[in-house]
Amino acid sequence: MILFADSGSTKTAWLLYDPATTSRKYFETVGINPIIHHHEEIYQKIFSNTELVASAPTVQEIKFFGAGCSSPERNRLAEAALKSIFTNATIEIDHDMKAAAYAICGSEPGIACILGTGSNSIFFDGETLVESYAGIGYILGDEASGAYFGKTILRDFIYHLLPQEIEAYLLSEYKLEKNTIFQLVYKEASPNRYLASFAPILSKFRETDYAQVVLQKGFTEFFDFHVSCFENFQEYPIGFVGSIATTFKPELEKVAAEFECTLGKFVTKPIDEIADYFIAKTSN
Repeated sequence: MILFADSGSTKTAWLLYDPATTSRKYFETVGINPIIHHHEEIYQKIFSNTELVASAPTVQEIKFFGAGCSSPERNRLAEAALKSIFTNATIEIDHDMKAAAYAICGSEPGIACILGTGSNSIFFDGETLVESYAGIGYILGDEASGAYFGKTILRDFIYHLLPQEIEAYLLSEYKLEKNTIFQLVYKEASPNRYLASFAPILSKFRETDYAQVVLQKGFTEFFDFHVSCFENFQEYPIGFVGSIATTFKPELEKVAAEFECTLGKFVTKPIDEIADYFIAKTSN
């Protein structure tokens, strides 16, 4: 059995593939990121899915692609946690940008982008990851991500810059208070996930001038920093994975047109495409 995993900061999608029958089984856990999670936390997050853990004795190979898996030290941390559960498996750890490239581009050249809880991009020549500008995280970067948009909404809430209808909605539905925001952003674990939880507000109030201005600004910054940085970027299709990209596809298309870019695939759940890529390589 081969176990594929695509992990962002919010959730991890798992796919268990049986080469003998070509059957696929799917699991989900919360996100795993070795930048912010230590060994025991990663272990507990995986162990929370008892059905996934029950399959461990049958797993012979794991291909794990995750946010934060961008250095040998972090990859060893994730590998050790996985090995403590999947004791019979050989384990390959790599960055989630590589998974995005496989899911979006397959074997063709292109620019692959992630717009989910965080954001990032990479250039793929069809075989290898040629050029990447490492993401700098939700505090300094992650332009147009869920965390970026959520941070914008909360900042404008605190400064009383939101339109009245959006502020009233946040007060009514979220019972927001400044001290609670400070506690959850500065004191609690996974503040990027907390920030990203407010991004759906832009979808609910999508037709307002406020939402359109915020989306336009965020996507323009993303193209400035994460797309136009690649040489000859207008010559390649630009594809996306992540809920922000798929939810706000029309707004993203508008900004792409301003940069004279051609958009490629939009992938909502890339785990199947990731598995397809490796299965095809094995059969060739």
